[in-house]
Amino acid sequence: MSWTLFKANIKSARTIWILMTTVFILYFVIILSMYDPESTKALKQMLEMFPEALLKAFGMERVGTTLLSFVTIYMYGFLLLLFPMVISIVINHRLIAAHVDKGSMAYLLSTPNSRTKIVKTQALFSLASTTLFFAVITLSGLGLSQAMLPGEMETGKFILINVYALLMYFAIGGIGFFASCIANESKVSLGLGIGIPVAFLVLQMIGDAGDKFSWVGNLSLYNLFQPDKLVEGADFAYFGMAAFAVIAAVLHTAGISIFEKRDLHV
Repeated sequence: MSWTLFKANIKSARTIWILMTTVFILYFVIILSMYDPESTKALKQMLEMFPEALLKAFGMERVGTTLLSFVTIYMYGFLLLLFPMVISIVINHRLIAAHVDKGSMAYLLSTPNSRTKIVKTQALFSLASTTLFFAVITLSGLGLSQAMLPGEMETGKFILINVYALLMYFAIGGIGFFASCIANESKVSLGLGIGIPVAFLVLQMIGDAGDKFSWVGNLSLYNLFQPDKLVEGADFAYFGMAAFAVIAAVLHTAGISIFEKRDLHV
C-alpha cells in the first residue's frame, strides 16, 4: 500500500464524507426523538394521510413497535440507500477514473509505486471509507440510543444490521470502483457509477410501491437488503450478506485485474 496516496485520498474525500455522515447522524437524532411506543397509534394516523403507494416506495408504510424495528424502518430504508450512496459514488470515481481523465495518473505512475500497488491502495481506501462510515454510524447510534432512550436498543441485532448494510455498500462501492477502473473518461465512470446504483434504487422503489409491480423490485440489488428479516431471524438476511460479499469481492478483484493490464491514455 502507498500511504502517501492513501493520505491524499483522505484529504480529497473528507469533505463529502464528513458532510454525509453528519447529516445521517442528525437524521438519527430526529428519528430517535420521534420514537414513543405509547404514541404509535397517532403516528399511524398521520401516515394514513399520505398515499399508500408513496409510503411503500420509501419503505415507511409500517410503524415499528420496538426501538430497533422503528429505527430499521425509518433509518435503514430510503435514507440508508441515499447518503452512503453519495459517498460511494464520489469517492470511487475519484480513485482511478478522475486521475486518468485529468492526466494525474501519469504522475502517479511515474513514482516508485507500481501500477498494482496504486490500484490496490485505491481499492483498500474504497473499502476503508465505507467501513469507517458504518463504524461511526453504529457507535453513534448506540451512544445516542443509550443517551436518549436508555436500555431500549437491542445492541447485538443493531450491530448486525450495520454489518449487513456495510456488506451491501461493499457491493455498491464495487460497482463504482469497477467503473472507475475501466473508464478513460469521467463521464463514463460517473455514468456507470451513478446510473447503475440509481437504477437499482428506482427499481426497488417501484417494486415496493404496490403488489402489481412487486416483481420489478426483484431486479434490484437492494432487494437483497432486508433488515426486517434479520430482526426476525430469517435465513434470507444471511443469504443477502453472503451475496453482497461475493459481489464485492468479484467487482473489486476484476477492477484491479483490468486496471493492471489495460492501456492507459495518460
